[in-house]
Amino acid sequence: MKKCLLFVALLWVATSSLSLATIIHVPGDYPTIQEGINAANPGDTVLVAPGIYYENVLMAEGVNLIGSGMENTIIDGGGLSDVVSCLTINNYLIEGFTVQNSQQGGSTPGNVGVFLNPRSSVGTKTVRYCHVRHNGHGVQVWNDFGGVTYVEHNIICGNIYDGFDPYLGTTHLTNNSIVDNGRDGYHDWAGGGVVYIKNNIFAQNGRYGIFKHRDTPVYISYNDVWNNAQGAYYEGYSGEPTPFDPYPGTGEIAADPIFVGPEREDYHLRWHTPCLDAGDPNLPLDPDGTRADLGAFYFDQDVDGIVEVYPHDSPIVIPPEGGDITYDGWVFNFFGHAGRADIWTYAFVPEMGQYGPIDLYENVRIPADSLGMNEITQHVPGVAPQGDYVFVAYVGDYPSTIIDSSYFYFTKTGLIAGGIADWFDGEGWFKEAGDQVSDLPIKYSLLQNHPNPFNATTTINYQLPVDCRVKLEVYNTLGQKVATVVDERQQSGYRSVNWEASEVSSGLYFYKLTAGDFTETRRMMLVK
Repeated sequence: MKKCLLFVALLWVATSSLSLATIIHVPGDYPTIQEGINAANPGDTVLVAPGIYYENVLMAEGVNLIGSGMENTIIDGGGLSDVVSCLTINNYLIEGFTVQNSQQGGSTPGNVGVFLNPRSSVGTKTVRYCHVRHNGHGVQVWNDFGGVTYVEHNIICGNIYDGFDPYLGTTHLTNNSIVDNGRDGYHDWAGGGVVYIKNNIFAQNGRYGIFKHRDTPVYISYNDVWNNAQGAYYEGYSGEPTPFDPYPGTGEIAADPIFVGPEREDYHLRWHTPCLDAGDPNLPLDPDGTRADLGAFYFDQDVDGIVEVYPHDSPIVIPPEGGDITYDGWVFNFFGHAGRADIWTYAFVPEMGQYGPIDLYENVRIPADSLGMNEITQHVPGVAPQGDYVFVAYVGDYPSTIIDSSYFYFTKTGLIAGGIADWFDGEGWFKEAGDQVSDLPIKYSLLQNHPNPFNATTTINYQLPVDCRVKLEVYNTLGQKVATVVDERQQSGYRSVNWEASEVSSGLYFYKLTAGDFTETRRMMLVK
């Protein structure tokens, strides 16, 4: 009986401890990440909303620090010290951030994006799904005398010195894209411990792809180590660095990974990448059920077809007087038999957002293999606004169903006359004033707002094929109207409006377009 009571008591203590774990919201509960961490107990999660946080963060034992995705949640160290420091703590998770702008010079520590220094022989440390960029060093692990560190699915790029540095302990470096760092992709400066390097991409680093200490056992397999300035695999610290053969070396390749937009730090893979299905077959499958790809991002093969646009130049810079972009455009059919689909293009334009369709080809017959065209020219006139653009091609059922999309970037350095208003008065997207080709939309459409989620202000685009009365209204989840953004008669064309939401609280909202007999509603998320 006593044993039974003791078991029940221990079970109650264990379950009570689990139930006490809480989620702390930043900035909802605390205005800064550091204040949220300071308030957390072991087992708690600090959940950080989208935004830029200018902080130098000191982690605490047992805390899970989770952002809203590397594209949305940025920790900027302001050029001061390490950005995220984990000192004398043994268990934690860091996930879903861009970590940038540590101290740029000086000695280490002090100039690291994510610095792990447990000074113990226990614990599990995990850094995953982060973009660690523009620091002195990217990620470093020091004095891990016997614990385990997992560094997974990160982009580590554009750091002045090294992408990743280990010292002691057991480290698993898996599915990272370690690219364009000033010195080495991987740099073992002290020796000791054991490191497993799998499914990574080491590309275009300033010295070596992988530079290991001669005394450290490093197990290297299924990586793409390509175009690093002074070589792929080197070891040293006892005499001059010398090449070595990776062990066991299974599945190692040296090929251009074919990123979508490396000049903009967009390290997603294109479908014809050599990194497709090239990972360790013993590791978990990608979310699409196929063998693991290499690098931080997998390429989703669970689609019926692929559209690809290949610009001939990179980076693409258009001068103020305008110019031409040349690209190839292809659709690849994965059905195994001929089918039909719509193909269309949009652009994301500075000060305006999504605009188009620029081209729209409806009900196109796609052969069983592929359909495409090379040497497509897109003219950019001088009146187009200056700034950074994204050109996007889609395949699917216009405008509601997108099977796949592909994109590239270009920049316009200035304009010779007019501005965004003058541009709207032209004959259409990137048409010269004398061009008489009509570019009016062929159907009504309400597009997704951007950014989304958003803080305070977002842009909503819609299309009107004919002149009509237009209402654009915003409702909360109770069905109550909180704003009327547009209520007037408008001419046909492409429309863009901003909704300034400073007077309403965070949450889910619905925006409804009524234009003539057409009605469409979409959702958006406000996060303050």
